[in-house]
Amino acid sequence: MIAAFIGAALSLTIVFLTRRDHISPLVAARWFALALLVLFVGFFPGIVDVVGEYFGIGYPPIIPVLLALGAAMVKILLMDIERQRLNTKIDRLVQRMAMLEQSVEEHNIVRPKFTNVGSNTDRKVK
Repeated sequence: MIAAFIGAALSLTIVFLTRRDHISPLVAARWFALALLVLFVGFFPGIVDVVGEYFGIGYPPIIPVLLALGAAMVKILLMDIERQRLNTKIDRLVQRMAMLEQSVEEHNIVRPKFTNVGSNTDRKVK
């Protein structure tokens, strides 16, 4: 019953987050499928025993734990890949901005003053 409750709570949370546009519908569909799987296993826990017996696993209740751990590891790997991609993109944008600033300074178009941005010395107080 606890697994069924967790699945139901996860399903409601996914619907709420999707309605508030906090997660995209594609991501929500994946999470909702996971919530339905948890809900299904919660209501029919004997399925895990049948699967364990079929594959010859001595302690079938470990199957959902191992699957969850594997899914978490894949998710962490995908997050690391995405973070590295974003860091590379940021580095390239910083390099492009530096080149543009250098080009602007070489052509004497504008002399940017980035060192004192936001300081009180730049403003005249009346």
